[in-house]
Amino acid sequence: MKKRLALVALAALPTVALADPPDFDRPGAGFATSVLPAGTLALEQGLPTYERQRQDGLLDRTYTADSLIRIGLGGAWEGQIGGSAWNRLEERGGAERRHAVGHGDSSVALKYAPSGTDGDGSFTWAALGEVTFANGDEDFGNGARQYSLGSTMQWKPDKDHQNTLYANLDRLKGRNTWTLAPTFGRTFGENGMGYVEMDAIHDAEDGNEVQAGGGLAYTIGDHVQLDAYALHRVGRHGPSVRAGLGLSIFFGKKA
Repeated sequence: MKKRLALVALAALPTVALADPPDFDRPGAGFATSVLPAGTLALEQGLPTYERQRQDGLLDRTYTADSLIRIGLGGAWEGQIGGSAWNRLEERGGAERRHAVGHGDSSVALKYAPSGTDGDGSFTWAALGEVTFANGDEDFGNGARQYSLGSTMQWKPDKDHQNTLYANLDRLKGRNTWTLAPTFGRTFGENGMGYVEMDAIHDAEDGNEVQAGGGLAYTIGDHVQLDAYALHRVGRHGPSVRAGLGLSIFFGKKA
């Protein structure tokens, strides 16, 4: 499903012209507190994401080419389609090794971001509701439909700094997973941005997990962004390493 939707969206790209770029949702915890202008499109692509985890005597390495298509609906609303058309799992336990390749689950989401000022000392926020469908391959899917509701709150004390707080609830198989993640960012010149973050996660099944790290983003021109990030486990639960590279492109209409 995700692959077909992505191909349809990419086929339409030559018919649109570039406009002033919005904020991208990549990288970092949460998402931008703004939405795309009506009728515009953005593609945010992992190149890929890497995750390393040891669990039940097995060492898993997973590579995920995660994709997000954002569509401006007008006003304070934005639609999103997400998924991963390609995943690779490398599993090792003692002398045994196994690998698998396949696609992950697909998702649809709706973002609401009321307008706000963008000057020094400004506060903005956005909310995102998402449904993830259990249509991925066995090694890369949730196995059941998941419902998510999250919010990002952002405060800019001055033109060079921005602080955000991301809160999210996932509901899967009758269990809740809570995430709370503060992020502290700074711009460097006109094109660079860096940030540090800490993700605190409470899973009803797997217990508490803390990830800490940060990332960088660099814009090329006005409509392309490259990013890189890495998170490391703090404590005993969760993936020991999570890292990735990304490419984001904004497509819009001329006024």
